[in-house]
Amino acid sequence: MKDKKIAILYGSETGNAQDFANILSHKLKRLHFPHTLTNIGDYNPKSILKCKYMFIICSTTGQGELPRNARENYKGHSQGTLWQFMKKKNLPSNFLDHLNVALLGLGDSSYPRFNFGIRKLHERMVNQLGAIEIFPRLEADELGLAGSNKNTGNGSESVYFEFEKKVLSYLTEKYPTRVHDGKVVPRVMVDQDVYLKPSNILEITDDNGSNKKVESENNIRFVGDESIRKGTVKLNKQITAPDHFQDVRQFVFETEHHESYQPGDTVCLYPENLDSDVQAFLDAQSCWKDVADKPLTITNLETCELFKDGGLVEPLTLRTLLKYHLDIMSIPRPSFFMKIWTFATDLERLSFDKEQLEQQREKLRQFGYDEDLQDLYDYCNRPRRSILEVVQDFESLKLPWEFVLDFIPIMKPRFYSISSKPSDHNIELTIAVVRYKTILRRIRKGVLTNFLISLSENETIRYKLQHNNLIHDDIIGKPIIMISPGVGLAPMRSLIKSEIFNELYLFFGNRMKNKDYLYGDELSRWNEEGKIKLFTCFSRDPVNSPDAKYVQDQMWNHSELLANLILNKSAVIYICGSSGKMPVQVRLTILEILKKHGDFKNDDDAEHYLKEMEKTDRYMQETW
Repeated sequence: MKDKKIAILYGSETGNAQDFANILSHKLKRLHFPHTLTNIGDYNPKSILKCKYMFIICSTTGQGELPRNARENYKGHSQGTLWQFMKKKNLPSNFLDHLNVALLGLGDSSYPRFNFGIRKLHERMVNQLGAIEIFPRLEADELGLAGSNKNTGNGSESVYFEFEKKVLSYLTEKYPTRVHDGKVVPRVMVDQDVYLKPSNILEITDDNGSNKKVESENNIRFVGDESIRKGTVKLNKQITAPDHFQDVRQFVFETEHHESYQPGDTVCLYPENLDSDVQAFLDAQSCWKDVADKPLTITNLETCELFKDGGLVEPLTLRTLLKYHLDIMSIPRPSFFMKIWTFATDLERLSFDKEQLEQQREKLRQFGYDEDLQDLYDYCNRPRRSILEVVQDFESLKLPWEFVLDFIPIMKPRFYSISSKPSDHNIELTIAVVRYKTILRRIRKGVLTNFLISLSENETIRYKLQHNNLIHDDIIGKPIIMISPGVGLAPMRSLIKSEIFNELYLFFGNRMKNKDYLYGDELSRWNEEGKIKLFTCFSRDPVNSPDAKYVQDQMWNHSELLANLILNKSAVIYICGSSGKMPVQVRLTILEILKKHGDFKNDDDAEHYLKEMEKTDRYMQETW
């Protein structure tokens, strides 16, 4: 069977869908099924005409959209992306009747448009273009995961394992044999202890070169992504109280050229690992030190995702890879252990015997292959243990640097809502610095925010704009109800400064008025000037917020006002802030307000009205 006959595609914003796609690909390789693995955006639309089996794993982002790597392509296909191609109106209803598909959606049910990404793909491919479903679409809910896949029903991992079993069962039943050396043999999975050679391998370009460090701040550059811009830092100021546990920054940078953006758009920033963490990784893998600063090339570079988003660092060495590209500070996923456990072979670094070595190998293997993820969760997720710390913990690991792109994930950019006025030459962000103590009493720092707070005036950063199309003609002229606890205030400031809307209502909440009332003087001035109507609350400050602890409390206190805006003036609701309980409670409060003040026959009618608001972009939510 040719690899074009089977395709595994993913649309991934945070890496979950991509990791599941990698695991499925790993299983198909072990079953000797040649296939294509890529993101949806980079899949050549022409290839779908020859493809017979397609397995898609896709998350949802923004207001029910496909992830960026499903909407954009970096390979320059003349037909655009697969999604753009499939949306063409002139395609016949039987266009995909040759294609067998299985779809898995990863979502968060606190979002109004839960799993809309995979539902859009299903509607177009199956219902409109005639693709044949191998089995009914599966949908996972991130909120269904409460530690491990045990008893969670629709949690991401448990639903993925169901998807995987159905895919493997379908293919092996259809193709129980394969041709090997001219003979038909049973299709048997390759043993788990056999490492499968990846397509992207690192090679030294000049083995005779010296080990002199080639990296310097002056000669580092990035190639392959023309959309990347450079910004110059103009302000990096803490705007919470100095003694407050949460450091929130007003971060302003100047752009090379005037950038065109709208309120609700985001900036994509690219993180860098600390030099000390890079060195710690090299120390843990001492066999890497001799080649750490030698120039490298990547085999089959065109299939490598490194250069697609943000560009590939030059000069390319193990050290620069670890600093600018490899996510060594991330929490390892099952696929990491699935690939590295066979390299637990180094007895020289251990003070114990072969039996104990086998115990380490088995523990690593279980983390990668066991469907009961409780042990993995307890070891990695609960204490927020990083890949670097895993490598330090398991001293028997002797990882081959040549294959590092196969087992360590690529660092993904981080997205931040723009706080500045669209006409400003500078771009302003409001950033909460990630810093906390784990259950192991270790301090954890966010890779990007820790990098940002170290930047001084006139230093440079790499960035890219992402347009989210928050503002459109249908909402112009309507009142806007903004609900934004914490740094969810960021896009609201841009919205207010833009002066596009005449009637703005802001519900803002944080912990303490004298500690983290973000831009408090500015908000109060706008309120006095009549630019906005401001409602605040502080959850740990009963003196300054006696009647409302959370934003939903303040909303309920003004339920009659909100009902009038929503029901009689067609107001638009925009929610921004942390995911989890907040957006769920806000939606419940809006629903209760509609029930209380709306002229609905029953509760179902009120729920239907709110769902219609969500469908027509009168209820928008951006949480993380």
